[in-house]
Amino acid sequence: MGDSVPDRPHGSTTPGRKHRAIIRRKLAMPEPAKDVVVRDRLSQRLRTLLDRHTVVNVFATAGAGKTTAVALAVRDLDRPVAWLSLDGTEQAAGRLLVYLEAAVEDAVPGAADVASDALSSSLHIGEAAGLLAESLQGSRLVLVCDNVERISPDETCVAVLSSFARYLPSGVNLVLVSRVDVRLDTGSTSERDRVGELVESDLSFDVQEAAAALRSVGRDGSPVHAVAATGGWVTGVLFGGWRHARSHDLHPDLLRSYVAANVFNSLSPVERTFLLHTSLLQEVTAEGARALGQENAAQVMADLRARHLPVAWSSDGTRMTPHPVFRDFLLEALEREDDRTLGAVRRRHAEVLIAGGAHEEAVDELLRLGDLEAAGRLAAVALPSLVARMDFAPAARWLDALGTSVRAPTPEIGSVILRVAFALEQCTRGVELVDRYGYDWLPAPKTADLEEAHVLACWCLWHSGRMEEARSVADRLPHGRNRHIAQTLIALGTGEEPPPFPDYSTTPSGPLDGLLMRLAFLRGRLEGLDDPGSFDPWRTTVGGPWVVAALRVTGRLDAAMSMFEPRRGSSQPVWLHAVDAVDLMLDLGRGEEACASISRGRELIEATGSRVYKNLSLLGEAKLWLRLEGDTRRADRALAQAMANGASEYALTREAWQMWSGLSMLLQNRDAEAHAHLEECIRSMQKGDRRLDLPTAAVYLAEAQWRLGQEDESDATADLAMVSASAHGTQHLLLTALTDVPSVAARAADARSSRMSPWHEILTVLSGQHPVRVSVRTPRLVLEEFGEPALSIDGTVTQPRLTKSVELLSYLLWAPDRRATRDELLGALFGGRNDAAGRSYLRQALYRLREVLPDGLGPVQDGDVFRMVGPALAMGSAQRAVDLVAQAGRQDKEVRLQTLSRALTSAERGPYLATVSGEWVAERRVILAETFLSARMDSARLAYGMNRYREAKGLVDGVLREDPYREQAWQLAIRLAHASGSDDAVLAHYQRYVARMRDLGVPPSDEVRRLVMQLRR
Repeated sequence: MGDSVPDRPHGSTTPGRKHRAIIRRKLAMPEPAKDVVVRDRLSQRLRTLLDRHTVVNVFATAGAGKTTAVALAVRDLDRPVAWLSLDGTEQAAGRLLVYLEAAVEDAVPGAADVASDALSSSLHIGEAAGLLAESLQGSRLVLVCDNVERISPDETCVAVLSSFARYLPSGVNLVLVSRVDVRLDTGSTSERDRVGELVESDLSFDVQEAAAALRSVGRDGSPVHAVAATGGWVTGVLFGGWRHARSHDLHPDLLRSYVAANVFNSLSPVERTFLLHTSLLQEVTAEGARALGQENAAQVMADLRARHLPVAWSSDGTRMTPHPVFRDFLLEALEREDDRTLGAVRRRHAEVLIAGGAHEEAVDELLRLGDLEAAGRLAAVALPSLVARMDFAPAARWLDALGTSVRAPTPEIGSVILRVAFALEQCTRGVELVDRYGYDWLPAPKTADLEEAHVLACWCLWHSGRMEEARSVADRLPHGRNRHIAQTLIALGTGEEPPPFPDYSTTPSGPLDGLLMRLAFLRGRLEGLDDPGSFDPWRTTVGGPWVVAALRVTGRLDAAMSMFEPRRGSSQPVWLHAVDAVDLMLDLGRGEEACASISRGRELIEATGSRVYKNLSLLGEAKLWLRLEGDTRRADRALAQAMANGASEYALTREAWQMWSGLSMLLQNRDAEAHAHLEECIRSMQKGDRRLDLPTAAVYLAEAQWRLGQEDESDATADLAMVSASAHGTQHLLLTALTDVPSVAARAADARSSRMSPWHEILTVLSGQHPVRVSVRTPRLVLEEFGEPALSIDGTVTQPRLTKSVELLSYLLWAPDRRATRDELLGALFGGRNDAAGRSYLRQALYRLREVLPDGLGPVQDGDVFRMVGPALAMGSAQRAVDLVAQAGRQDKEVRLQTLSRALTSAERGPYLATVSGEWVAERRVILAETFLSARMDSARLAYGMNRYREAKGLVDGVLREDPYREQAWQLAIRLAHASGSDDAVLAHYQRYVARMRDLGVPPSDEVRRLVMQLRR
């Protein structure tokens, strides 16, 4: 496999010592030439942007002076500055993250190894980038990434930069310098003010600057003419191309080529050859040039320094960095050299990279040379580190270039192909090997590592619809865990009874643990699956989408969104975008985003070759139309497409087709047809132990049975839905199904004598009007509304001069759609004084509020309507607490109790707007008091159900202190007294209850009397 050995541990993501030296060359800030024009105007503009925005984009034409302008602007800042010059070798997300880490660690020692350790500890690369960003807290660092266009084609690299930018702390800046627009996903669209831009017109010379520039290079001529001819384009002015062309001909690309060609042609043949051959190096030194065959490197560099060239020199003249425009010209010219010369130069460059420990870059160079044998040997050394970093896309690119699917693979290479196929969800890779070479290339299944390849081959065939072949491969495995994994997968297709569910690996995991996570989710085995902190790389990174899915179905929508956001900009794994994103956006009521996710998922699915994913997408579309708009016509069309594509050939997709067809038929009052589909669906789910969607299907069947007069059967099926959801913690799925047919919950609750039954709790949640909303990150504006109000902007407390301004802000944050008319504000805040004095006071309150809020955060006025920005940017603590209570209603047991505790802790700071009076404030206090009293009661019931009696007693006592007439609280207090083992305490609580009811003039309820009699037996 080759003699070169990396100087780092196997699988490590940290660069070796030699490779680190190569990285250091990327981190040197460019040194502007001594005669460069100092542009105070531009420097001040950039510094202003750094003060106002977290991310600053400097996007402009090549040769516009971007790098020089930024270098001059940050050179004299009273802040640490880190610089990373990209050259295109970073087109692997893990490699880019390592370079970002290396760039900041000198200025911020606490950031050293943060990202590398996070990757090796199994965190998703987006989260690792976020941790690296957060480690810069308090550093005031300015990180400049130059030549970002070099990595812009790689969406995984852009996703890493997006996550890094999204989590940058206040006071830390990221400057992106690029020839093309590179739009990062920094989170919500309402956070766009975090990004500032320096545009082409800012960078262009004005006449005064052009005059100074011409003097600096010793050229005469009219600066007015130069600016007019070039539009102020920096390179065009400096190199005089405007003298020889008509202004209307000067397209930047033409002028750039003209300038580069004329500069280059003025050199001697030796100098031209030197520049061409060393253009492969980002930074040229005499040592590096000699390694590329330039024996007289030191002398040629000395001669070149005397020339006026578009290059930057180190102060001692030992290092030379060509301007990106000039280097691009040189690289293009190098490609026109004869094949023998070009091959020799690239061969030497590969040797330089190998000697420096840059094995990954060396593989790319050898592939350009077409030396597949040498590239293959070196790739075998470098691939483990790519896999350890989860850089599967570059690994796939290498495998494709090496032609492993054309030549007969070795068992080792075959195993690598299958791992990459699984990680990228490209089952066609494995299927192509089977079609071309049969199964002889599969390693004999003698050990667990070798058995893995058979399971992954089985996975590829299963996704492609070749079930019998998948079974044949599985049958070759010896009895044990791996055979059970393959059989569990096959059972999802055949519908047969699956084997005992396999355990996760107790040693560092591999792809099969990632596969087990998928199988566990699809079977509804969610215990532990929703804890992303407990997994290692194959389970966290490759299995991440199924963690997101598990968090969603258990009602932890905020946690699901927190995991989804860092992955939003990537394209892998496909399930995340094709399934997770659709379900999550639909649950949050974001219909447009759900539809967009369907479209994006379809595009990604095409590259997988998976029939299963295509059908799941069609079934997800049917669900979307049914739940979003009740559109049975569109839903039925998607269901028909899924059936035509073979959805009935897999138990998994056949059951989903039956379930959503059943709902569609219920909406069309085709009850008998719905009953037939849903009854068969549940029978299949129970046989195959697929419990995830059982509550949903059971709810729909219960509705169909009731409509057909099968009332007893309907009650039993509704109980099946409740029992299944309670057993697996999927109350969220039960609630969403009941939202489709709420009469099932109403009938089930009516059939229960106790008002404390689970069905009554469900009915309470369903009847609530508050939507489920989540916050992924702390908004820029936070209004603490409990106790004495406090307004924070970007973590800094500020205080408007008028108390009315705070009251106004709180009113708008709570208002429907965060909007209110002038009359509504005057009526609520100023006692309906729609006179000159009232309107003047409102204007003052608005003015004083806007006075302390940054641009983009204050109220926006449109005629007589005032509107606040969305919750991603601004949030009141009361609204956030109510949001948590609403989300808790979709959770169960410990998770639900924790969410309620977070809401109640916030509310315990004091009364809502304690220092403010007014009718609307009083009304809102009543609403909030009832919300939190119910939340305490809910918490007490949960604690009691988990045998945490002391905690339950404290909660229920608090409820009775605030509302001594709440009957459910008395019932629970009596149950708790019985749990303490004291009949006297039961009677004492009952007597107190009777006395309280007597205050209201009502007798004790039969339910409470029956409870006391039952407990005293």
